Amino acid sequence: MKKKTNKILHMLSERLFLMYLGVCVLFLVIVGKFYQLQIIEHDKYANNLRASVERVIDITAPRGLIYDRYGRPLAINKPTNVVRLDQQVKMDKEKLNQVLLELALLLEKNGDTYEDNIPISKSTPFEYTESKTSINQFMYSIPYNDEKHRQELLQKSASEIIDYLKVKYDIKNMTDEEARKVIALRTEIYKVAYSKYKPVELATHVSDETIAYLEEHHDDFPSILVDVAPVRYYTEPEVLGNLLGYTRTITEAQYEEMKDEGYDKDDIVGHEGIEKTMESELRGQKGVERVEVDNVGRRVHTIEKDEAIPGNDVFLTIDLDLQKVAYESTERNLSEALIERLKGGNDKVEAVSSKEMIVSMLESSQLNLKQMDEAKEDSIQKQLYTRLMEKYNSLDAVIKETMNALDLLIQLVDEETGDFTEKEILLALNEQGALNLSEQTVTNFMNNRQGTTEATLIQQLETGGLKPNQMSIMPSSAASVVVDVHTGEVLALVGYPSYDANQMTTNFNRYYNTLFDSRSMLWNRALMTAKAPGSTFKMITGIAGLEEGVVTPDTLIYDTGVYEKVGTPAPKCWIHTNTGGGHGNTNLNKALEVSCNYYFYEVAYRLGLKGKTPYGGIDMLTKYVEMFGLDKKTGIELAESPPNISTPYNLVKNQVAEQFSILRKAEEERMAGYVEDVLAEMEKGIYPIVSQSGPSLNEQIDYLAQYELKRQLEPVLQDGFEDHLESLIENAYKQIQLSLQTKSNEYLEKILQGTINDTQEKSLKNKAKVQITEVIGEMISDHLDTQIKEIVDKIDVYDILDSYEYAYNTLYNRQFKTDPNGEIVKEVKRRLETLDEDEAIYRGYLIEKVKSNLITSITNEILSGLRLDWKEGTTVRTAIGQGDNAFTPLQMARYIAALANGKNVHDLRVISGINQVKEDLGYMATDPVVYNTLNLKASTLEHIYEGMYAVTHGTLGSARHTFKDFEIEVAGKTGTAQEGKYEHSWFVGFAPYKDPQIAVVTTVYNANGQGTYGQLIARDILTEYFSLGKEVPKMTLDNMFVE
Repeated sequence: MKKKTNKILHMLSERLFLMYLGVCVLFLVIVGKFYQLQIIEHDKYANNLRASVERVIDITAPRGLIYDRYGRPLAINKPTNVVRLDQQVKMDKEKLNQVLLELALLLEKNGDTYEDNIPISKSTPFEYTESKTSINQFMYSIPYNDEKHRQELLQKSASEIIDYLKVKYDIKNMTDEEARKVIALRTEIYKVAYSKYKPVELATHVSDETIAYLEEHHDDFPSILVDVAPVRYYTEPEVLGNLLGYTRTITEAQYEEMKDEGYDKDDIVGHEGIEKTMESELRGQKGVERVEVDNVGRRVHTIEKDEAIPGNDVFLTIDLDLQKVAYESTERNLSEALIERLKGGNDKVEAVSSKEMIVSMLESSQLNLKQMDEAKEDSIQKQLYTRLMEKYNSLDAVIKETMNALDLLIQLVDEETGDFTEKEILLALNEQGALNLSEQTVTNFMNNRQGTTEATLIQQLETGGLKPNQMSIMPSSAASVVVDVHTGEVLALVGYPSYDANQMTTNFNRYYNTLFDSRSMLWNRALMTAKAPGSTFKMITGIAGLEEGVVTPDTLIYDTGVYEKVGTPAPKCWIHTNTGGGHGNTNLNKALEVSCNYYFYEVAYRLGLKGKTPYGGIDMLTKYVEMFGLDKKTGIELAESPPNISTPYNLVKNQVAEQFSILRKAEEERMAGYVEDVLAEMEKGIYPIVSQSGPSLNEQIDYLAQYELKRQLEPVLQDGFEDHLESLIENAYKQIQLSLQTKSNEYLEKILQGTINDTQEKSLKNKAKVQITEVIGEMISDHLDTQIKEIVDKIDVYDILDSYEYAYNTLYNRQFKTDPNGEIVKEVKRRLETLDEDEAIYRGYLIEKVKSNLITSITNEILSGLRLDWKEGTTVRTAIGQGDNAFTPLQMARYIAALANGKNVHDLRVISGINQVKEDLGYMATDPVVYNTLNLKASTLEHIYEGMYAVTHGTLGSARHTFKDFEIEVAGKTGTAQEGKYEHSWFVGFAPYKDPQIAVVTTVYNANGQGTYGQLIARDILTEYFSLGKEVPKMTLDNMFVE
C-alpha cells in the first residue's frame, strides 16, 4: 500500500503531469465559458453585436401628389441630392467641427449652398442682417439655459453671439469666418439633438460633382451621408401658392397636436392650404430599413426592408389654365393701375411718386442686407452696404436699439438726405433680382444719363420686371373666384399677392422672414378677407322687396338724392355726392343698372313698415341673405373667414364678444386702466342716483328719497370706503376675468338672447346695457357682498340711521302735503317709528346700493368701448351692402352662383376626388352638396337677371364699357365699399346670360377710383373659359419624379 502511494506521489510530482493537468483545467474553463457565452448568454451578446453593426432607418413615404381637374400636376415630389450627418457616429467635437468646415468649403467651392439660417453677416465685423423677429427666433435655436438667459443673449451684439457659440460648440483654431460657417451647421445639428438616431439634413439640391467627391473621399468625411430624397415641388409656385400651401418640418405646436397619430418631431407636414387640410390623405406610411454599417457608420448592406407606401393623390376642381389667366390678369391689371398713378393719376386717382414706390419696396423686403453683405466687392449693392453700415455703426447705441440698418436706409431715402439716391437703390435692387433692368439702362444710370426714376419704374411694371407684389402701394392686392353654378366646384381661386410655395418649402427660414410686412403675403384674400359687398348686395334687397310684395318690378321710387325718412345723418345716393342731384323716377331694372342707393333705401324702409316690430325690416331682409348662405362658411375644404351679416344680433354679438375677449386676456397694465377709470367714476359718487322708479313701494320710496339720502350718506360712504374702494374694484375685475375664462360663451349667449328678445321701445345699446349689467352682477355679486359688508359694518350705525331719518322725515313732510293718507306716507311713517330696530335692514340697503353702483360703473366702462347703435338708418344702409356686412370673395361667389342657377345654394368644393393609393381603392370622386333651396318665384329671378344684364349692356350700366361688345352675354353688378378713407371695388357676374355656366367674382382692394380694373380681370377670365373646348390629356396617377 505504501509503495503504491509513493508511486502516485512521484507521478504527481512530475512536471509533465502537472502541465497536462493544467491544460485540462484550462480546457474545462474555456468549455464552461464557451457554454455560458453560446448558450446561457447567447441572446444578450447577439443583441449587443447587432446593435454595434446594425442601424434601423425610417424610409420616408412619398407624399401624395396634387393635380388639377384635368390631371395636370400641381404638386409633385422632385428627387434631389441631399447631404446629411449621422449623429450616431462617435466623434470628438474638434473632429466634428473640422469635418463640417471641410464640408462647407467643398459646397461653396462647387457653387452649392448649405443650411445657414443664422441672421449674422458672413464676414467680420459681424452684424445682424435680419429683423428683430428673425433674431428672436434664432435665439431659440441655439443653446441657452432658461428664458432669462435667452433674453440676455438677445442683448448681445452679433460678434458676442459668435464668440459665445464658439465656446459652446468648442470651436478652436479657426478664423472667425471659418468658425461662422461651422456655427451655421452646428446650429442645424443642435436643433435636432433630441433625436440622436436621426440624420441631420445639412444641404439640399447638392450638385452631382459634390456628391461624387464625397463618395470618393468618404474616409475624409466620417458621419457624412449622401442620399437622394424627394422634395416637394410646385409646378406653379406663385399662381397656386396660397391655395396649395407648402410643406416643411412639423412645428412644436403641430407635433403636440399630432404626435398621437404617429408623427415624429422632424416629420414633413403640410402648412396652409390644401397641403394642410388634406394632410391625412397626402401623408404616406413610413417604411423601415435595417442595414449593416461598418466601424465608422457607413452602410455596408441592407439586411431587411419594408417599403414605404405613398400617400393618396388629391385631384382639385381647379382648372390650371383658368387659374393662371386669373392670376396673371390680376397682376397685369394691378400693374396698369400703378402705372396710372405713376403717370400722375387724375381727378379721381391720386398720383404716386417714384420715391414712395421705392420706399415701399424697401419696406417690403425687396433689398436683402445679408445678400448685400455677401455680394462682390465691386458691386453697387456691396458699396452701398459698406456706406450704410458706416452710418449705422456711427449711431448712438440707444438709437441702434430701436432701428436696424434697413430701417436707417429707409429713413434716409424717405427723407431725401442725398446719402443714397433713388438710382443707386434701383441698381442695388436690380443686382438682387428685384428688378430686371437692361444693360443699357444700368450703363445710363452709372453714367447719370438715364431719365426719371418714374419712367424706369413704369417701364419695369410694363415689362414685368417689377410686380405689384413687391410693394404695398395701393392698389396692390386683389382676389378672384370662379365657380361652376351647377355643382359648386371652384374652377379658379386667386388671392393676390401670393407667396412662392417652392421657396417656402426649400428656403423657409430666409424667405418666410421677408413676408412680414404690410403686403400680408401669407393671407389668401379670396378666402380670408371679408369686406362690405357694396352694391353687389342690392340683388338680395331687390329679391326681398319683390318676394315680400313691398315693391313690384314697375314700382317707381323718386330719387331726390337724399333719403330723409330715417333721421340724421341722412343717407345719400351716390349720384347726389357726385352731382348734387338724384336719379328721379326709378324702377327695379333702372335701380340695378345705375346702382341707385335711394331705391334700395326705400325698399328696406318698406320692409320695416311691413315687419311692424323694432327690427322687422332687418329681420325680413336677413331671411333672404341667409337663404343665399351668406350667414355661413361656404363648406370649401380650406380655411376661410366667417361671414358677417349686418344685423342687431351680430352687432351685439361681435362687439360684446370682442370686449369680453379683451377683458379675459387683459394683462396687469390694461386691467389697471380699467380699475382707474371705474375708481374715478365711483369717487364722484358711491351712492347711486337712478333716473326712474321701479313699480314696487320700496322702489318708489328709494326713488323719492334718493337725493336726500345721497346728500347725507355720500360723505359717510366716501369716508368709509376711502381706503378700500380701489381694492374692491380690482377684486371685482379679477372675478370678472375668472368668470369669462370659464363661462364666456354662456354669458355672451345670455346677453344676446335678452337683448334681441327685449321688445321695449328703447335703443339697442340700452337693451344691451340691461343684459350686460345683469351678467356682470351674476359674475361678481356674491363675491362683492362679503367685501362690501365688511366695510359697511365698520361704519358707525348712527351715521347710517341719522341719514335715513333725515331723508325719511323730509320725504314724509313733502308727501304728507299732497297725499296724507297715501301708501308712501304710511310706509315712511312706519320706517321712522322702527328705525332703531331695523339697523341690519338699512346696512343691507346700503350694501345693495354700493354694489349696484359698482356693477353699473363697470358696465358703463365696458359699454364705453362698444359701438351698439342700431337705427332705421343702419337698416337702409345695410340694404345697399354697407352697415356691418362683410363677406369674402368666395362667399360672394357662392351667392352669385346660386342666384345664377336660380334653384340651389351649393357648398363650394375645391376637391374633385381622391386616388386612394394607400388602400388601393382607386379613384373616388366627391359629390355636389346642396346647402339650401331658394324657392323664389321665377318672375323674381327674371327681373333681377334683367337688371344685372342692364349693368353690362344698358346705356347707363356701370360695366357697359367692359362688356357691351363682349362676344358672350354677361349679367353682372359692380360695387364699391367704403372703408374709412379707402374704397374696395367689386364685380360679380355670371355667363352666359341665358344659360349660366360659371359665376365670377373679382375684388380690387383699396381701388380708390380704379375699380374698372376688376371688371377687366373678370373679362379675361370669361375669355379664357369660353375659348377652351380643348381636350387636356390626363396625367398618370402614379407618384412621379420629375427631372
